[in-house]
Amino acid sequence: MAELRGADIEIVERRKGPIDGADVVLPNTVRINGTPIAIPADSVIKVGDIADGELVTVAITVFARSLVIRAEGERE
Repeated sequence: MAELRGADIEIVERRKGPIDGADVVLPNTVRINGTPIAIPADSVIKVGDIADGELVTVAITVFARSLVIRAEGERE
């Protein structure tokens, strides 16, 4: 069985060029494990507390291309 691990989340502002005095980042792209993800325009991204040595949680509402919910038995 594959080892469980966290996802690589990128919340970025893609700019066409440098913006003078731009100290604020206005994210317009979300990537999960390097793949751009479609999210609703009014979606709120919640990032848990960030502290040294602690795991971080992120809650994002995304559009699903497909959804599978099922039970699986362990393989031998």
